[in-house]
Amino acid sequence: MSGLYVTDITVPVLMDRLRRREWVVPQFQREFVWSVADVIKLVDSIIESRPIGMATLWEQTSSPELELEPVWIPDAIGRRYISGSAALPSKVFAILDGRQRCTAVAMAFGRLRAEDKKFRFAGRFYLDVAALDPNERVVYLKESDVRRQKLESDAACIGKGLFPLSTSSENEELLAQWMRYLQALKNPDNYAGGKLPQIDELDRRDRILKRAFEGLVDTKLAVYVVPENYRLSEICEIFETLNTTGTTVSTVDLIHSWLYADTRKDGEGPLLLREWIRDFGQKDGAIGWSSVDDRPELVAQFVTACYVGLDVKPAPRKVSGAETGSITSVKAGDLLATPTLHWRNITQNEDLLAKFIGDFEKVVAGGYFPYAYSPYPVSGAIYVALRWHLHFDQSDSWGREDLDALYRAFFWRNALSSRYDQGFLTQLGTDIKSLKEILGKRASHHSASQWATYAQSQLEKLMGDKVLATEEQLIELLSDGRQTGALQKALTLPMLAGTHQDLLDPQINISFPSGEAPELHYIFPKAWCASSVAGDLAKVLNKDLAGRNWVDSVANLMPLSRKSNNLWKSKVPGQILHERQIKFDAIKQAAKQSYIDEEAFGYLIEGSRHIEEFWKRRAQLIARDLLDRTTVTL
Repeated sequence: MSGLYVTDITVPVLMDRLRRREWVVPQFQREFVWSVADVIKLVDSIIESRPIGMATLWEQTSSPELELEPVWIPDAIGRRYISGSAALPSKVFAILDGRQRCTAVAMAFGRLRAEDKKFRFAGRFYLDVAALDPNERVVYLKESDVRRQKLESDAACIGKGLFPLSTSSENEELLAQWMRYLQALKNPDNYAGGKLPQIDELDRRDRILKRAFEGLVDTKLAVYVVPENYRLSEICEIFETLNTTGTTVSTVDLIHSWLYADTRKDGEGPLLLREWIRDFGQKDGAIGWSSVDDRPELVAQFVTACYVGLDVKPAPRKVSGAETGSITSVKAGDLLATPTLHWRNITQNEDLLAKFIGDFEKVVAGGYFPYAYSPYPVSGAIYVALRWHLHFDQSDSWGREDLDALYRAFFWRNALSSRYDQGFLTQLGTDIKSLKEILGKRASHHSASQWATYAQSQLEKLMGDKVLATEEQLIELLSDGRQTGALQKALTLPMLAGTHQDLLDPQINISFPSGEAPELHYIFPKAWCASSVAGDLAKVLNKDLAGRNWVDSVANLMPLSRKSNNLWKSKVPGQILHERQIKFDAIKQAAKQSYIDEEAFGYLIEGSRHIEEFWKRRAQLIARDLLDRTTVTL
């Protein structure tokens, strides 16, 4: 590939090209997502002559195949485009990367704003030369505030030290507008009663305005231009290279572009990946696992894992100009190589995919939970891939029950041995293959228990040198402060996902996502523990004397509703249980979900007298449950 070049342009030139429709946006690009604060930061960088990043353009032919349009923001009419030329010129450039910056510049300096006040960005940006704090020089006012402060005219604005960043006339060029401002600053007609500010203040404002003007003239946007003879697939390859050299380009954006190019002429319509990820994330099972704003590559990894799990599948796509031999993991290159036909099958069976994700959650933790609660959330793709394989390859040698038992033990052995701490993206494909092989031996065993014993031995071999924690080691981890990373999530996941009823009021649903979001709270409140360190309790509550941090440990955490926690945290547990006349039999199910059996409840209701016995018993209950999950049981 050749003909690529890098150049730069000033903000006034950028505005001219946006208005002339020389720089346009492919319709498959994501919407403008920046906040007002983001726009202000960019404008600050411009007026202070600081770097403002880079845009990547793709030169288009005279008859471009892409659907192109001017930069826009949402409004009541659908899309509000930047004012300017009515039609695209003969030569245009598609903005592949930098749409957010270009739209922000058009909003700040080009009169691009929503007319309907109910929409974001129905307002105007100003340079406030009267502000004493340099961090408050750029301000944004809603249209209602503009009218309330009577700032419709430039004279009214200047009299208050405000200079509209966008001109009041779409025919006025940006540099001419700011040259006019330099003269208007010292014109008495722009001030109440014709009275100018004090000379020192006027000079200060003059310096601020001139510096902003210099920034506007001097600041340059770097531009990376790709010639028109490149194909969209080659554009994705360029982005791959940019990723390796430090410029962050979302893998999901690349896949989105590729899928759009492949499907834009299909009878079903183009496959718009970002929109699909957003909609898919509203389905039962996929809630908390599919979002365009929060780790969007996760669902793409699940999709590619399903491809890895299949026996019969379409050929991978070409990546980097060569045939991809096979897809064996869920690393970025494998995601890009996942073929469009597979993506079509996924989107046509999205309800099935969502169900499999939800089943994974219930298999490992007894209830739904978002990815953020999970140790190594990508490992869930292994279960989903095997369910996909079972459904579409129609294996008859093993069934859903076999998979659930095997995968549950596999998941928890990984989590409690930290086996996936490094290199798990590469390992994932190998593990799918290994689990398929173990499942494939199901038919050769006479009974379920016999195969379970075999599967257990194979899992131990699969773990290699990663040793599973013992009950004693788990109790230590559960009773000594917070652990780090994935291990802490492993220790708390069963409570967060498996607890569905509030302990004080079992009528309150605290299960994800249908009820109040589950949160872990201190059983013996932290404030109470801090105030009770003296005396007999010091040997337990003082972590130096106790040799461990009981207070911040998992043994002292349980899910509670916000309402119950507000009651709970103000008193010792025994006190509130007595006051509310709560008996164990009445809350038995909710207590069990929170790892409180009758013995632990007895310690709890005694208050502080048996605090250590309570924590020890609870740590033991959690540890035994975690270890039970590591066993293949049918």
